Amino acid sequence: METGSEKPVILVIDDEEDLLVLTRSLLSKEGYRVVTARDGEEAIWVIRRVQSQGKIALAVVDLMLPIRDGIDVCRFIRRQKEIRNVPILALSAVADSEWRVKALEEGADDFLEKPFSGREFIARVHALVRRVEKVKDDGPFPKARFEMGPIIVDTLRYETWVDGREIRLTPIEFRILVYLVSRKGIAIGRDELMKILWGEDWEVDEHNLNVHIWSLRKKLGEQQGGPRFIETLRGTGYRFRDPVAFSGKHSSKT
Repeated sequence: METGSEKPVILVIDDEEDLLVLTRSLLSKEGYRVVTARDGEEAIWVIRRVQSQGKIALAVVDLMLPIRDGIDVCRFIRRQKEIRNVPILALSAVADSEWRVKALEEGADDFLEKPFSGREFIARVHALVRRVEKVKDDGPFPKARFEMGPIIVDTLRYETWVDGREIRLTPIEFRILVYLVSRKGIAIGRDELMKILWGEDWEVDEHNLNVHIWSLRKKLGEQQGGPRFIETLRGTGYRFRDPVAFSGKHSSKT
């Protein structure tokens, strides 16, 4: 592990030596400090050490890791309070939609299929890192506590509650919910939502958004017969609406 630098750290977790050499070279040229691991167990050990030694800007995680796979690594990152908001770029040489969906469900922000060009890789990295900086500046995500019937969304505490039970959302899911809730009743286009989430200068596969919306709805209880909070507007996008039973209460910004 490299030491003695205040540069932001990017974790690259992959069992292919050639890929580690390539990504280290590409990222070092962009001013990042690169820390690597070659399997899932080593990755968790490295994450525990690095998270206390400097700013982690991004985790690049291959899904097909030995010992513990990349899905486990994504899940581990999202459960660590100090780094749960770190963006994750998932990699895979297997063009399998099931792996992709699972990775996005467990917290990956973007997915890149191997083999990929160095230019595309760096573009994805920059987009994800800039997204985090944008969130720190608040941007379109208000610092507020929203209370609407069974749902409470607190952006100050980074908490979401449904029917008195806290639910764990990935950073992307939380941002989707906050953006829709803060614009309750307003139709939000898919293109608008993707630009807010990933940036205006990066084209994201719509399938990524579909998976995040599906996972968010599942966690909100919509697929268990609960009220449908997120309305799909065919040909347009989405809208957050209050079911009839909602009180309509909305707290002011704090």
